[in-house]
Amino acid sequence: MGKSKIKESQLEDKLLMCKDCGEKYVWTAGEQKFFLDKGLQNIPKRCKVCTAKYKDKLREKHPLFWVKCKSCKKKAEVPFEPKSDDVYCEECFNKKIAQRNEAILKLGENIPE
Repeated sequence: MGKSKIKESQLEDKLLMCKDCGEKYVWTAGEQKFFLDKGLQNIPKRCKVCTAKYKDKLREKHPLFWVKCKSCKKKAEVPFEPKSDDVYCEECFNKKIAQRNEAILKLGENIPE
């Protein structure tokens, strides 16, 4: 999947309804741009409060593990038990994915989903 052709200037704040609490909330143009930049396709279904509650509930079921990032050496939490030292913090992982995607695009290939 390549980058979307939508321009930032075409994005507008959207009013959405939270699937958990039923309250309306604004999905800002800036948040939409973040989704486009990250290649995320699904529109958020929860407001920020319910999203935080949902993530907290997931963490209760799935413990987080402390690791040392292979790249920057910072401590980070990951939602899986590492099997090796080949683990990255979220920031370094995202950088590696961005570098990989850039290389794929330069080859004229589609970025895997």
